[in-house]
Amino acid sequence: MAIVLELLSRKNIPLKHFKFEQDYVCVGRDFNNDLRLDDPYICPSHMLVAIDPESGQLLVNDCQSTNGIKVNGKYVNQANLTSNDIIKIGRTRLRVIDTKVPLPVAMPLSELEENLSWLNKISLAFSLVLICLSYLVLSQYINSVEEFKLINILPSQLGQLGMMLIWPLGIATLAKVVKKESHLVNQLNLMLLASLLVFALNLLQKVIIFNIQPDGWFSWLELLVFSAIIVSFTWLSLFIAFHQPDKRRNYITAVISLLILAPILALGFLNDDEFNSRPKYNPTLLAPIYNVTGTITSEGFVDKSQKLFNRVDSLRSE
Repeated sequence: MAIVLELLSRKNIPLKHFKFEQDYVCVGRDFNNDLRLDDPYICPSHMLVAIDPESGQLLVNDCQSTNGIKVNGKYVNQANLTSNDIIKIGRTRLRVIDTKVPLPVAMPLSELEENLSWLNKISLAFSLVLICLSYLVLSQYINSVEEFKLINILPSQLGQLGMMLIWPLGIATLAKVVKKESHLVNQLNLMLLASLLVFALNLLQKVIIFNIQPDGWFSWLELLVFSAIIVSFTWLSLFIAFHQPDKRRNYITAVISLLILAPILALGFLNDDEFNSRPKYNPTLLAPIYNVTGTITSEGFVDKSQKLFNRVDSLRSE
């Protein structure tokens, strides 16, 4: 039976493992130990981990150390060890690994990960950054009613673009903390693509509102599409950053998506149809560039308005 000890970080993240094909392991700061740990709070000969020849049980013994031994948070002089017990000596944490305990089966390798390899391109990131920045500047230019000066607009648009980078930087940092690859370029490209989809949805909204004045169903459809973008983006972001079971990833995706969408609903994204004596109107003026159905003559507008009044009178009489 081998003795396997795993070196842990302060947050119990595995850093390194040691396997010994022998019945005992001397642990300490001295170079003559089987396992030497460079920790000033560990004695030259701190503890002994051994296999009981009669019972086969793994034991730990304190070699009269200065700071003692903790097993699962409790000081001990001698104790029986089981799988996943955590031993703390000084500021060093070690976990006992039972090699006889079977490991869970491997997670199935998804081909989606291979299909997303095209996201790992710096050239794509530069292109998407330029496209997003161009859209932000052009949108500001189209909606501007004052003299447009690029030098005055550019800093705010760069700031808005910088805010979009918080998510990929945060996810990449978190991945590094748990000893995974950061995939920063992948996360950045994914964020930029999701942003472009939201920009496209916003542009489509303006075009539709300008041309056909949709009813309340359009708000529901817009919310549905926006939710699909958020859920897909969050799921893919977690898929790229962490290797985890689908059930856990789906749960985390649902929680994060709900945290993003709930404020939108709370701030009045969905309006009720109840009568309001003091209705609020949207005074936003849309630029003519959003008009794709063409204009009508003054006579046509008056005729259309008259038909609307006639319809109102008909409803009143009913």
